[in-house]
Amino acid sequence: MTNHPFFRSSLRPAAPASGALGRRALLRSSSGLLAAAGLAPLLAACGDSGSSGNGDGHSARVEDTQAGTAGAVIRPISEQRHLVGDLSLTYVAGTGPGDVQNKLLSGALDVASMGPIGAAVSLAAGADVLIFSASLVNHVRWLVPENSPYRSVKDLRGKKVATPPKNSDAYRSAQLASAVNDVDFEKDYQVHPGAVLAGLSLFERGDVDAILTIEPNATRLVAKGARQLATVTELWQQGTGSNTELILNGQGAKRSWVDKNRRTAAALAELRLKAHAYIHDRPEILADLHESYGIPASEKRAIALLPERLAGIYPLEWGRASFTSMSDQLKVAARTGLIKGVPDKTVYRDLG
Repeated sequence: MTNHPFFRSSLRPAAPASGALGRRALLRSSSGLLAAAGLAPLLAACGDSGSSGNGDGHSARVEDTQAGTAGAVIRPISEQRHLVGDLSLTYVAGTGPGDVQNKLLSGALDVASMGPIGAAVSLAAGADVLIFSASLVNHVRWLVPENSPYRSVKDLRGKKVATPPKNSDAYRSAQLASAVNDVDFEKDYQVHPGAVLAGLSLFERGDVDAILTIEPNATRLVAKGARQLATVTELWQQGTGSNTELILNGQGAKRSWVDKNRRTAAALAELRLKAHAYIHDRPEILADLHESYGIPASEKRAIALLPERLAGIYPLEWGRASFTSMSDQLKVAARTGLIKGVPDKTVYRDLG
């Protein structure tokens, strides 16, 4: 991948605001970046307190099933297939992308979804987060109404786009995939970030021209007639010349928690891969669990599409390919000004 012309010459150190990619004020300094992510006040209030308990008691506070998110099926599959073993899991409710990352940093969760850019931003803010397990391949989609005149993502420049929260992995990956195509996500689009359900409401009311959203919400909209213009992975591959999957996030925890609870973290990593393997062997389970996704039985078309559109977003490995994807994302994020630089510490690990 690094032999592609983009990596040889197009990636330059972050330019000042007047440069070609013009990174806006929030990306010009570490304080602006952290304030944009909402981490500075959060960490000042909560600190990097490490783990709960004295570890390693095989217990962890983890994300609960959240309707409207791709991870919503992991708990029911784990429990139905008796994959939990001797883990003692406390499920903490959240409101989706952005919120679970805040809960991890504040100490309300021991383990939560975390992408490589989010981990780098957290580390710069004083929270040493380590991604130790597989979670999800990127499943962020660009959609427009069925009767929209726009046929490509570039057609939407200057238009209103509903997006997930700014501190979410979904939002950051959209910034990244735009940057490698010489598009400044926040400058070239009128972005309307917010909770995933709020974005859906804006889109369905016609208050925005397009929506950038995650699964299973994208599938629900496609089933109702919306047109999918592109995926973030496709845009990343187009801009970088890569043909590999783009990792959205993994399971993350504070490094201190992983160090104190290594057996628990390893067991959580194993559980996750077993749940993903079950999905790949029996993709129809995703349709069976439509209610966990928040899809009512009346949406038969959406339910029928779930196995086809979602089975591939649950990765079967946690190793070199995943680490290469995250490393490449960090390098590009640093070169395009989305983060100050690639962290000195590696933000991911194989507990093997």
